[in-house]
Amino acid sequence: MTVAEERQVEATEDIYSENGMKLVAKGYAINRSMRERLIEHKLIKPLEDCMAVSDGVTGKRCAEMAERMLDTYPALRAVCLSEKRASPIKLIADSTFAGRLQTLLTVYTEHQAGKLDHAVCVALLALSLMQRMMPGENDAIGVMLVAALAHDVGELYIDPRYLEKDAQLGPKEWRHIAAHPVIAHGLLKDLAGMAKPASALILDHHERLDGFGYPQGRRMGEVSDSAQILAVAEMLGGMLDKGGGALQQADVAVKLIHGEFSRPVIDVVSKTFRECREADAAAEGEALKDALIMSRELGGRLDRILSVQAEFKPMFDRASAPFKSLWVHALERSESIRRAWSSTGLDVQPDGAWLQNESPAMQREVAAILREINWRLRELDRELHARVIRHAGGDLPLLERYLKEVRATAGAIEGAAVS
Repeated sequence: MTVAEERQVEATEDIYSENGMKLVAKGYAINRSMRERLIEHKLIKPLEDCMAVSDGVTGKRCAEMAERMLDTYPALRAVCLSEKRASPIKLIADSTFAGRLQTLLTVYTEHQAGKLDHAVCVALLALSLMQRMMPGENDAIGVMLVAALAHDVGELYIDPRYLEKDAQLGPKEWRHIAAHPVIAHGLLKDLAGMAKPASALILDHHERLDGFGYPQGRRMGEVSDSAQILAVAEMLGGMLDKGGGALQQADVAVKLIHGEFSRPVIDVVSKTFRECREADAAAEGEALKDALIMSRELGGRLDRILSVQAEFKPMFDRASAPFKSLWVHALERSESIRRAWSSTGLDVQPDGAWLQNESPAMQREVAAILREINWRLRELDRELHARVIRHAGGDLPLLERYLKEVRATAGAIEGAAVS
Protein backbone atom coordinates (compact mmCIF):
# COMPACT_ATOMS: atom_id res chain seq x y z
CA MET A 1 0.00 0.00 0.00
CA THR A 2 3.05 2.28 -0.05
CA VAL A 3 2.02 3.11 -3.61
CA ALA A 4 -0.97 4.99 -2.18
CA GLU A 5 1.37 7.45 -0.47
CA GLU A 6 2.61 8.69 -3.85
CA ARG A 7 -0.23 7.80 -6.24
CA GLN A 8 -4.00 7.83 -6.01
CA VAL A 9 -5.51 4.41 -5.40
CA GLU A 10 -9.21 3.89 -6.00
CA ALA A 11 -11.82 1.17 -5.62
CA THR A 12 -12.32 -0.79 -8.84
CA GLU A 13 -15.70 -2.06 -7.64
CA ASP A 14 -18.11 -1.58 -4.77
CA ILE A 15 -16.59 -2.95 -1.56
CA TYR A 16 -18.94 -4.87 0.73
CA SER A 17 -18.57 -6.23 4.22
CA GLU A 18 -19.35 -9.89 4.82
CA ASN A 19 -22.86 -9.00 6.04
CA GLY A 20 -23.67 -7.22 2.78
CA MET A 21 -23.11 -3.61 3.86
CA LYS A 22 -21.62 -1.39 1.17
CA LEU A 23 -18.53 0.28 2.63
CA VAL A 24 -16.95 2.00 -0.38
CA ALA A 25 -18.34 2.83 -3.83
CA LYS A 26 -16.53 2.06 -7.05
CA GLY A 27 -14.15 4.87 -8.05
CA TYR A 28 -13.70 6.23 -4.53
CA ALA A 29 -10.11 7.16 -3.57
CA ILE A 30 -8.58 4.95 -0.87
CA ASN A 31 -5.75 6.34 1.24
CA ARG A 32 -3.74 4.60 3.96
CA SER A 33 -6.02 5.55 6.83
CA MET A 34 -9.11 4.32 4.96
CA ARG A 35 -7.36 1.07 4.14
CA GLU A 36 -6.54 0.53 7.80
CA ARG A 37 -10.20 1.02 8.68
CA LEU A 38 -11.38 -1.31 5.91
CA ILE A 39 -9.12 -4.18 6.92
CA GLU A 40 -10.81 -4.20 10.34
CA HIS A 41 -13.95 -5.43 8.56
CA LYS A 42 -14.58 -8.89 7.22
CA LEU A 43 -14.98 -8.28 3.49
CA ILE A 44 -16.63 -10.41 0.80
CA LYS A 45 -13.50 -10.07 -1.34
CA PRO A 46 -9.91 -9.34 -0.29
CA LEU A 47 -9.34 -5.59 -0.22
CA GLU A 48 -6.26 -5.76 -2.46
CA ASP A 49 -8.40 -7.31 -5.22
CA CYS A 50 -10.82 -4.38 -5.14
CA MET A 51 -8.30 -1.55 -5.63
CA ALA A 52 -6.13 -0.18 -8.43
CA VAL A 53 -3.72 2.66 -9.05
CA SER A 54 -5.93 5.23 -10.76
CA ASP A 55 -3.36 6.27 -13.38
CA GLY A 56 -1.57 2.92 -13.56
CA VAL A 57 -1.31 0.25 -16.24
CA THR A 58 -4.58 -0.34 -18.10
CA GLY A 59 -5.53 -2.24 -21.22
CA LYS A 60 -6.12 1.06 -23.02
CA ARG A 61 -2.68 2.39 -22.11
CA CYS A 62 -1.02 -0.84 -23.25
CA ALA A 63 -2.98 -0.79 -26.52
CA GLU A 64 -1.81 2.76 -27.25
CA MET A 65 1.76 1.65 -26.68
CA ALA A 66 1.16 -1.35 -28.97
CA GLU A 67 -0.04 0.92 -31.79
CA ARG A 68 3.14 2.97 -31.58
CA MET A 69 5.27 -0.17 -31.68
CA LEU A 70 3.54 -1.46 -34.81
CA ASP A 71 4.33 1.85 -36.49
CA THR A 72 7.99 1.51 -35.47
CA TYR A 73 8.66 -2.12 -36.44
CA PRO A 74 7.41 -3.37 -39.84
CA ALA A 75 8.19 -6.99 -38.91
CA LEU A 76 6.09 -6.70 -35.75
CA ARG A 77 3.18 -5.26 -37.76
CA ALA A 78 3.44 -8.13 -40.25
CA VAL A 79 3.34 -10.71 -37.45
CA CYS A 80 0.45 -9.14 -35.55
CA LEU A 81 -2.02 -7.90 -38.15
CA SER A 82 -4.09 -10.41 -40.11
CA GLU A 83 -7.65 -10.53 -41.38
CA LYS A 84 -7.83 -14.17 -40.27
CA ARG A 85 -7.21 -13.51 -36.57
CA ALA A 86 -8.50 -11.17 -33.90
CA SER A 87 -6.31 -8.11 -33.51
CA PRO A 88 -3.94 -8.55 -30.55
CA ILE A 89 -4.27 -4.79 -29.99
CA LYS A 90 -8.00 -5.22 -29.44
CA LEU A 91 -7.37 -8.13 -27.08
CA ILE A 92 -5.01 -5.92 -25.08
CA ALA A 93 -7.34 -2.90 -25.14
CA ASP A 94 -10.28 -4.98 -23.88
CA SER A 95 -8.32 -6.47 -20.99
CA THR A 96 -8.87 -5.36 -17.39
CA PHE A 97 -6.17 -5.36 -14.73
CA ALA A 98 -7.30 -4.77 -11.17
CA GLY A 99 -6.20 -5.21 -7.60
CA ARG A 100 -2.78 -6.53 -6.79
CA LEU A 101 -2.04 -7.53 -10.39
CA GLN A 102 -2.61 -4.00 -11.69
CA THR A 103 -0.57 -2.47 -8.88
CA LEU A 104 2.25 -4.92 -9.51
CA LEU A 105 2.28 -4.19 -13.25
CA THR A 106 2.26 -0.46 -12.59
CA VAL A 107 5.16 -0.52 -10.14
CA TYR A 108 7.16 -2.87 -12.37
CA THR A 109 6.73 -0.95 -15.62
CA GLU A 110 7.59 2.36 -13.98
CA HIS A 111 10.62 1.33 -11.94
CA GLN A 112 12.91 1.44 -14.98
CA ALA A 113 12.68 3.06 -18.42
CA GLY A 114 11.50 0.85 -21.28
CA LYS A 115 9.81 -1.84 -19.19
CA LEU A 116 6.28 -1.14 -20.46
CA ASP A 117 7.54 -1.08 -24.05
CA HIS A 118 9.18 -4.47 -23.60
CA ALA A 119 6.18 -6.00 -21.84
CA VAL A 120 3.75 -4.80 -24.53
CA CYS A 121 6.04 -5.97 -27.34
CA VAL A 122 6.30 -9.45 -25.82
CA ALA A 123 2.52 -9.49 -25.33
CA LEU A 124 1.90 -8.62 -29.00
CA LEU A 125 4.23 -11.37 -30.19
CA ALA A 126 3.02 -13.99 -27.71
CA LEU A 127 -0.64 -13.38 -28.53
CA SER A 128 0.03 -13.55 -32.28
CA LEU A 129 2.00 -16.79 -32.00
CA MET A 130 -0.62 -18.32 -29.69
CA GLN A 131 -3.41 -17.45 -32.14
CA ARG A 132 -1.48 -19.26 -34.85
CA MET A 133 -0.76 -22.33 -32.73
CA MET A 134 -3.98 -22.54 -30.68
CA PRO A 135 -6.74 -20.80 -32.67
CA GLY A 136 -9.97 -20.44 -30.71
CA GLU A 137 -8.37 -21.21 -27.33
CA ASN A 138 -9.59 -17.98 -25.77
CA ASP A 139 -8.81 -18.90 -22.16
CA ALA A 140 -5.24 -19.90 -23.04
CA ILE A 141 -4.81 -16.66 -24.97
CA GLY A 142 -6.12 -14.65 -21.99
CA VAL A 143 -3.65 -16.37 -19.68
CA MET A 144 -0.86 -15.66 -22.15
CA LEU A 145 -1.68 -11.94 -22.17
CA VAL A 146 -1.22 -11.70 -18.40
CA ALA A 147 1.92 -13.88 -18.51
CA ALA A 148 3.50 -11.80 -21.27
CA LEU A 149 2.85 -8.46 -19.58
CA ALA A 150 4.06 -9.74 -16.18
CA HIS A 151 6.84 -12.12 -17.25
CA ASP A 152 9.63 -9.93 -15.85
CA VAL A 153 7.98 -8.51 -12.71
CA GLY A 154 10.49 -10.52 -10.67
CA GLU A 155 13.06 -7.94 -11.75
CA LEU A 156 11.56 -5.61 -9.12
CA TYR A 157 13.70 -7.48 -6.59
CA ILE A 158 16.93 -7.41 -8.62
CA ASP A 159 19.58 -4.70 -8.36
CA PRO A 160 18.82 -2.30 -11.27
CA ARG A 161 22.53 -2.16 -12.13
CA TYR A 162 22.38 -5.80 -13.23
CA LEU A 163 19.57 -4.97 -15.68
CA GLU A 164 21.37 -2.20 -17.54
CA LYS A 165 21.86 -2.87 -21.24
CA ASP A 166 25.67 -3.07 -21.14
CA ALA A 167 26.02 -4.55 -17.65
CA GLN A 168 28.93 -6.96 -17.23
CA LEU A 169 27.41 -9.95 -15.44
CA GLY A 170 29.65 -12.29 -13.51
CA PRO A 171 28.43 -15.57 -11.98
CA LYS A 172 27.16 -13.86 -8.81
CA GLU A 173 25.18 -11.25 -10.73
CA TRP A 174 23.79 -13.83 -13.12
CA ARG A 175 22.42 -15.90 -10.20
CA HIS A 176 20.33 -12.88 -9.24
CA ILE A 177 19.06 -12.42 -12.80
CA ALA A 178 18.23 -16.13 -13.11
CA ALA A 179 16.00 -15.94 -10.01
CA HIS A 180 13.49 -13.54 -11.60
CA PRO A 181 11.07 -16.26 -12.90
CA VAL A 182 10.84 -17.76 -9.39
CA ILE A 183 10.22 -14.34 -7.84
CA ALA A 184 7.53 -13.49 -10.41
CA HIS A 185 5.84 -16.86 -9.86
CA GLY A 186 5.71 -16.19 -6.13
CA LEU A 187 4.18 -12.75 -6.67
CA LEU A 188 1.40 -13.97 -8.97
CA LYS A 189 0.56 -17.53 -7.93
CA ASP A 190 -1.93 -16.58 -5.21
CA LEU A 191 -3.71 -13.82 -7.14
CA ALA A 192 -7.21 -14.21 -8.53
CA GLY A 193 -8.25 -14.74 -12.15
CA MET A 194 -5.72 -15.38 -14.92
CA ALA A 195 -2.72 -14.54 -12.72
CA LYS A 196 -2.35 -18.01 -11.18
CA PRO A 197 -2.13 -20.01 -14.46
CA ALA A 198 -0.03 -17.18 -15.92
CA SER A 199 2.45 -17.59 -13.06
CA ALA A 200 3.14 -21.19 -14.21
CA LEU A 201 4.08 -19.96 -17.71
CA ILE A 202 6.30 -17.26 -16.23
CA LEU A 203 8.10 -19.76 -14.01
CA ASP A 204 8.98 -21.87 -17.07
CA HIS A 205 9.67 -19.26 -19.75
CA HIS A 206 13.45 -19.68 -19.49
CA GLU A 207 13.31 -23.50 -19.38
CA ARG A 208 14.35 -25.57 -22.40
CA LEU A 209 13.22 -29.10 -23.23
CA ASP A 210 16.77 -30.49 -23.25
CA GLY A 211 17.16 -29.53 -19.57
CA PHE A 212 19.60 -26.69 -20.17
CA GLY A 213 17.29 -23.82 -19.18
CA TYR A 214 16.65 -22.26 -15.80
CA PRO A 215 15.64 -21.96 -12.99
CA GLN A 216 14.80 -25.67 -12.53
CA GLY A 217 16.35 -27.41 -15.52
CA ARG A 218 13.05 -28.94 -16.65
CA ARG A 219 13.01 -31.34 -19.59
CA MET A 220 10.74 -32.64 -22.35
CA GLY A 221 7.21 -33.22 -21.05
CA GLU A 222 7.64 -30.77 -18.18
CA VAL A 223 7.38 -27.49 -20.11
CA SER A 224 4.15 -26.54 -21.87
CA ASP A 225 3.99 -25.25 -25.44
CA SER A 226 2.49 -22.04 -24.03
CA ALA A 227 5.55 -21.45 -21.83
CA GLN A 228 7.76 -22.04 -24.85
CA ILE A 229 5.75 -19.53 -26.88
CA LEU A 230 6.31 -16.97 -24.13
CA ALA A 231 10.04 -17.77 -24.31
CA VAL A 232 10.12 -17.24 -28.08
CA ALA A 233 8.13 -14.01 -27.81
CA GLU A 234 10.61 -12.58 -25.30
CA MET A 235 13.53 -13.73 -27.43
CA LEU A 236 12.04 -12.16 -30.56
CA GLY A 237 11.13 -8.96 -28.74
CA GLY A 238 14.75 -8.53 -27.71
CA MET A 239 15.88 -8.90 -31.32
CA LEU A 240 13.63 -6.24 -32.87
CA ASP A 241 15.79 -3.33 -31.74
CA LYS A 242 18.81 -4.81 -33.50
CA GLY A 243 17.51 -4.08 -36.99
CA GLY A 244 16.06 -6.31 -39.68
CA GLY A 245 16.15 -10.07 -39.60
CA ALA A 246 14.60 -10.55 -36.15
CA LEU A 247 12.15 -13.23 -37.30
CA GLN A 248 14.85 -15.09 -39.16
CA GLN A 249 17.06 -14.95 -36.07
CA ALA A 250 14.23 -16.41 -33.98
CA ASP A 251 13.66 -19.14 -36.57
CA VAL A 252 17.35 -20.05 -36.36
CA ALA A 253 17.34 -19.90 -32.55
CA VAL A 254 14.51 -22.40 -32.04
CA LYS A 255 16.13 -24.89 -34.44
CA LEU A 256 19.80 -24.52 -33.52
CA ILE A 257 19.90 -26.98 -30.60
CA HIS A 258 18.04 -30.23 -31.30
CA GLY A 259 15.41 -30.98 -28.67
CA GLU A 260 15.39 -27.50 -27.15
CA PHE A 261 11.87 -26.58 -28.36
CA SER A 262 8.88 -28.74 -29.26
CA ARG A 263 7.95 -29.41 -32.87
CA PRO A 264 4.67 -27.39 -32.69
CA VAL A 265 6.60 -24.35 -31.44
CA ILE A 266 9.31 -24.71 -34.09
CA ASP A 267 6.65 -25.07 -36.79
CA VAL A 268 4.70 -21.97 -35.74
CA VAL A 269 7.86 -19.83 -35.63
CA SER A 270 9.01 -21.08 -39.05
CA LYS A 271 5.55 -20.52 -40.55
CA THR A 272 5.45 -16.99 -39.14
CA PHE A 273 8.88 -16.25 -40.60
CA ARG A 274 7.82 -17.48 -44.03
CA GLU A 275 4.64 -15.38 -43.91
CA CYS A 276 6.51 -12.23 -42.92
CA ARG A 277 9.83 -12.76 -44.72
CA GLU A 278 9.60 -9.59 -46.80
CA ALA A 279 8.92 -7.28 -43.85
CA ASP A 280 11.67 -8.99 -41.83
CA ALA A 281 14.49 -8.61 -44.41
CA ALA A 282 17.76 -7.18 -43.14
CA ALA A 283 20.05 -4.89 -45.08
CA GLU A 284 21.89 -7.14 -47.53
CA GLY A 285 25.31 -5.54 -47.26
CA GLU A 286 25.21 -5.60 -43.48
CA ALA A 287 24.26 -9.30 -43.43
CA LEU A 288 27.32 -10.23 -45.50
CA LYS A 289 29.63 -7.99 -43.49
CA ASP A 290 28.40 -9.50 -40.21
CA ALA A 291 28.84 -13.04 -41.52
CA LEU A 292 32.41 -12.51 -42.72
CA ILE A 293 33.53 -10.88 -39.46
CA MET A 294 31.94 -13.53 -37.26
CA SER A 295 33.16 -16.45 -39.38
CA ARG A 296 36.79 -15.46 -38.88
CA GLU A 297 36.33 -15.19 -35.12
CA LEU A 298 34.15 -18.24 -34.50
CA GLY A 299 36.14 -20.75 -36.51
CA GLY A 300 39.30 -20.22 -34.48
CA ARG A 301 37.38 -19.98 -31.24
CA LEU A 302 35.57 -23.29 -31.69
CA ASP A 303 38.77 -25.11 -32.63
CA ARG A 304 40.59 -23.72 -29.64
CA ILE A 305 37.73 -24.63 -27.28
CA LEU A 306 38.09 -28.25 -28.42
CA SER A 307 41.79 -28.04 -27.59
CA VAL A 308 41.12 -26.63 -24.11
CA GLN A 309 38.53 -29.35 -23.48
CA ALA A 310 41.12 -31.97 -24.38
CA GLU A 311 43.68 -30.40 -22.03
CA PHE A 312 41.26 -30.50 -19.12
CA LYS A 313 39.78 -33.94 -19.81
CA PRO A 314 42.13 -35.88 -17.45
CA MET A 315 41.23 -33.50 -14.60
CA PHE A 316 37.52 -33.65 -15.39
CA ASP A 317 37.68 -37.45 -15.41
CA ARG A 318 38.84 -37.32 -11.77
CA ALA A 319 36.09 -34.91 -10.69
CA SER A 320 32.98 -35.78 -8.69
CA ALA A 321 30.11 -37.77 -10.21
CA PRO A 322 27.73 -34.75 -10.20
CA PHE A 323 30.31 -32.66 -12.02
CA LYS A 324 30.94 -35.34 -14.64
CA SER A 325 27.20 -35.62 -15.27
CA LEU A 326 26.95 -31.86 -15.80
CA TRP A 327 30.01 -31.89 -18.04
CA VAL A 328 28.58 -34.63 -20.26
CA HIS A 329 25.44 -32.54 -20.68
CA ALA A 330 27.55 -29.47 -21.54
CA LEU A 331 29.56 -31.45 -24.09
CA GLU A 332 26.35 -32.56 -25.79
CA ARG A 333 25.27 -28.94 -26.14
CA SER A 334 28.75 -27.93 -27.30
CA GLU A 335 28.56 -30.59 -30.01
CA SER A 336 25.16 -29.27 -31.12
CA ILE A 337 26.69 -25.81 -31.47
CA ARG A 338 29.57 -27.23 -33.49
CA ARG A 339 27.13 -29.04 -35.80
CA ALA A 340 25.35 -25.73 -36.38
CA TRP A 341 28.69 -24.19 -37.30
CA SER A 342 29.39 -27.02 -39.76
CA SER A 343 25.97 -26.50 -41.36
CA THR A 344 27.14 -23.11 -42.65
CA GLY A 345 30.07 -24.62 -44.56
CA LEU A 346 32.40 -22.15 -42.87
CA ASP A 347 34.32 -24.92 -41.13
CA VAL A 348 35.67 -25.83 -44.57
CA GLN A 349 36.16 -22.25 -45.79
CA PRO A 350 36.47 -20.15 -42.62
CA ASP A 351 37.26 -16.94 -44.50
CA GLY A 352 33.71 -17.00 -45.87
CA ALA A 353 34.80 -15.96 -49.34
CA TRP A 354 32.24 -18.26 -50.95
CA LEU A 355 29.45 -16.18 -49.35
CA GLN A 356 30.27 -13.29 -51.70
CA ASN A 357 28.60 -15.13 -54.56
CA GLU A 358 25.59 -16.39 -52.63
CA SER A 359 22.10 -14.87 -52.63
CA PRO A 360 21.20 -12.18 -50.09
CA ALA A 361 18.79 -14.68 -48.48
CA MET A 362 21.64 -17.15 -47.93
CA GLN A 363 23.89 -14.40 -46.56
CA ARG A 364 21.21 -13.38 -44.08
CA GLU A 365 20.65 -16.97 -42.98
CA VAL A 366 24.36 -17.60 -42.37
CA ALA A 367 24.70 -14.32 -40.47
CA ALA A 368 21.71 -15.29 -38.29
CA ILE A 369 23.23 -18.71 -37.53
CA LEU A 370 26.58 -17.18 -36.58
CA ARG A 371 25.01 -14.58 -34.28
CA GLU A 372 23.11 -17.34 -32.52
CA ILE A 373 26.21 -19.55 -32.17
CA ASN A 374 28.14 -16.63 -30.68
CA TRP A 375 25.38 -16.08 -28.11
CA ARG A 376 25.03 -19.79 -27.30
CA LEU A 377 28.73 -20.16 -26.54
CA ARG A 378 28.54 -17.41 -23.91
CA GLU A 379 25.28 -18.84 -22.56
CA LEU A 380 26.81 -22.33 -22.27
CA ASP A 381 29.71 -21.16 -20.09
CA ARG A 382 27.46 -19.08 -17.84
CA GLU A 383 24.85 -21.79 -17.35
CA LEU A 384 27.45 -24.50 -16.68
CA HIS A 385 29.02 -22.30 -14.02
CA ALA A 386 25.64 -21.77 -12.31
CA ARG A 387 24.88 -25.50 -12.35
CA VAL A 388 28.23 -26.48 -10.90
CA ILE A 389 27.70 -24.01 -8.05
CA ARG A 390 24.34 -25.66 -7.27
CA HIS A 391 25.26 -29.31 -7.71
CA ALA A 392 29.05 -29.77 -7.60
CA GLY A 393 30.46 -26.88 -5.61
CA GLY A 394 33.63 -28.75 -4.67
CA ASP A 395 34.69 -28.78 -8.33
CA LEU A 396 34.03 -25.09 -8.90
CA PRO A 397 37.75 -24.06 -8.79
CA LEU A 398 38.49 -26.60 -11.55
CA LEU A 399 35.67 -25.33 -13.74
CA GLU A 400 36.72 -21.71 -13.21
CA ARG A 401 40.25 -22.52 -14.36
CA TYR A 402 38.76 -24.06 -17.50
CA LEU A 403 36.48 -21.08 -18.14
CA LYS A 404 39.35 -18.66 -17.59
CA GLU A 405 41.34 -20.48 -20.25
CA VAL A 406 38.36 -20.44 -22.64
CA ARG A 407 37.85 -16.71 -22.10
CA ALA A 408 41.54 -16.03 -22.66
CA THR A 409 41.29 -17.99 -25.89
CA ALA A 410 38.27 -15.99 -27.06
CA GLY A 411 40.04 -12.70 -26.29
CA ALA A 412 43.16 -13.68 -28.17
CA ILE A 413 41.20 -14.72 -31.25
CA GLU A 414 39.10 -11.54 -31.28
CA GLY A 415 42.22 -9.42 -30.89
CA ALA A 416 43.87 -11.17 -33.82
CA ALA A 417 40.75 -10.63 -35.94
CA VAL A 418 40.74 -6.89 -35.20
CA SER A 419 44.45 -6.47 -35.98
